[in-house]
Amino acid sequence: MKKPLHLIYVPGILDDIYHVQSVAVATWRLHGVEGHCHEIPWAGPEAWQPKFERLLAKIDQLTAQGYAVGLVGASAGASAVLNAYAERPDQITGVVYICAKINASQTVSSKTYADNPAFKTSLAQLQKNLTRFSSADKAKMLSLYSPADKSVPHSATVIPGVQEQQLPALSHSKAILYSLTPGASIVIGFFKRQREVK
Repeated sequence: MKKPLHLIYVPGILDDIYHVQSVAVATWRLHGVEGHCHEIPWAGPEAWQPKFERLLAKIDQLTAQGYAVGLVGASAGASAVLNAYAERPDQITGVVYICAKINASQTVSSKTYADNPAFKTSLAQLQKNLTRFSSADKAKMLSLYSPADKSVPHSATVIPGVQEQQLPALSHSKAILYSLTPGASIVIGFFKRQREVK
């Protein structure tokens, strides 16, 4: 009998102050999985490391209880879940990242970094972790992107060797919301297929 599947979702900048996405993630149980919205949060003076440690603790808690764990991150949240995967590869079923800011860190405004210093550190850490991902690691990842996303264009989401899937041509925020609601079947379907591979 397979372990119950729990998916930890990490939202992006500003998304974690309205809590709307947590409601969408809670509906994933209708697809047969348990969704957890883990807010970092990105803003504020607290350093990245303690925020990151709380995410790792959530992963450890669920795996200790015998659950299979997958990670989902949107926009800035992608850096968090990819960094977490780098630390816990054997505990993670897979990773889905949505409209993700991966590349071209220099294009992020200085104000965004000033207001969200944890994101700047997380993104810098990700650049180092990207070099560690093997072909086997990348096979456990899926990138969802929107061709109409002006906030994070497709080129900024690419990790060579990772499977990609195009979302409907929606703006950044709408593409993310789509992925958590009607498009949740894409996200959850990927994790279910990953479990069949094992």
